[in-house]
Amino acid sequence: MLVMLPAFLLNSCEKQPEVEQEGTLELGIFIDQLEGNLKSALTDSNDVRTHFVVVSIANESGELVLDNERLELYNFSGHWITKEIRLKTGIYKLVKFFVIDAEGNVRLAAPLSGSPKAYLVNHPLPLPFEIMTDQVTRVVPEVLLVIEDPPEEFGYVTFSYTVVKALDFFIAVYIDDPMRMTPIAWTDAKLTVIIDSLWKHAFKLEPRINRVTVRDGSRLYLLVIEKEGFMPVKLEISRDELLKSSPESPLLVGLPAGEFHLLVLQPGPDNGKDAMISDTLPDDNFGDWPYFQATGVWPYITCDMQHQTTRSLVEWDLNQLPKSATIKKAILTLYYPYYVILDTLVRTDPATGVVYTVNDTVVPYPEKHGAVLQRILTPWEEHEVTWNNQPKTTTENQAHIPLVYYFNYAEHADCVNCFVPPVSEVVDVTDLILDMAKAGNYGMLMKLVQEQNSPEFIFASSDFESPKLWPKLEIYYTLPE
Repeated sequence: MLVMLPAFLLNSCEKQPEVEQEGTLELGIFIDQLEGNLKSALTDSNDVRTHFVVVSIANESGELVLDNERLELYNFSGHWITKEIRLKTGIYKLVKFFVIDAEGNVRLAAPLSGSPKAYLVNHPLPLPFEIMTDQVTRVVPEVLLVIEDPPEEFGYVTFSYTVVKALDFFIAVYIDDPMRMTPIAWTDAKLTVIIDSLWKHAFKLEPRINRVTVRDGSRLYLLVIEKEGFMPVKLEISRDELLKSSPESPLLVGLPAGEFHLLVLQPGPDNGKDAMISDTLPDDNFGDWPYFQATGVWPYITCDMQHQTTRSLVEWDLNQLPKSATIKKAILTLYYPYYVILDTLVRTDPATGVVYTVNDTVVPYPEKHGAVLQRILTPWEEHEVTWNNQPKTTTENQAHIPLVYYFNYAEHADCVNCFVPPVSEVVDVTDLILDMAKAGNYGMLMKLVQEQNSPEFIFASSDFESPKLWPKLEIYYTLPE
């Protein structure tokens, strides 16, 4: 005991790690003095999304913790407040505050200290406030009507902000078990909504019909539904399909019952087997080519070194699958190299002279599919294959790569018909992999559906410099009990 006592005293005196504390901020406006149409619009509780506030908040060091944050306003008996904002404890300043309507027009603004209109309020911005542990701090800045006054009258260089439109849809997840009788049993799950590389957010779904709010503006959304112990479900849903959902008719997603295993194959230069072949250099081998590509003939391009028509081959080591495995799903992800991404859309129509760019409002290639993946029937070698000795393929169970264009938020925040090329393509190759497992695995070949006047597909190969962009094959399978 005499030996243990000093050790106990020493441990009890050690400094315990500090737990980071948080508090809550609530911003609001009081509109009792407003008159006319503005007050009528703000006090219309039937439309809670009529107006929003745009705020910027700085911490004690002057760093912005909220920068042009756009928040909904909610009506409580004539008082309008925002949702609660969680902040670390400390001293802050409200440095920007104005109210915008549904069209993005600034209707009210809190003037900054020293501005021409600052004298009209008792407490111009910045407004200091303190966030304390587990307490709600309410800040209600004084605002003035903005009629035709320029931002400079309120001390702002510009009333700049980004208007992000929201889209609501309804979704429910259930266990798809053929042994289960009705009624359907809802389950919880994780939902990730992706608009290519432009926007991504994860939601926690409850075992019920869920209302989900996402960013509007895209024609196509990727929904990934995940739950531990189940194979993920990936769905490409159009904007129109999301809008058609309702509490009475939600999107219903079934998670297949069963125990699934996952094999991920994403080899690099040492273990990857892929190559490009070109008809303009029919006897040359491109086994170390950094791109997995399919390109076609463009009559107005006359450069002798231009690869007029190219195709690409890839083969996966399926021996890593257990012999008793039953393949349920196979997903191939191909990534666009970051510095050639613009080449997939910038084109000039030789007949009309029309130039299609990444921000065009016209889809230049209206075809549904641009490229195809076909199963290879005979062996080939990565550093020997050429256009002239390319292996034979079959169209049976071939997989198509769709032509999909995505809305460009960065350039056109107010445009829902502007398109940019994607940064990756996700292709269901389940039937191809099943055929390879049964009839022999010699890989697959990618080529354009139409090899004249078609868009190019230029992905990264296993020889590309960035490991994150190497082609990835995901195989979901089950094992016998």
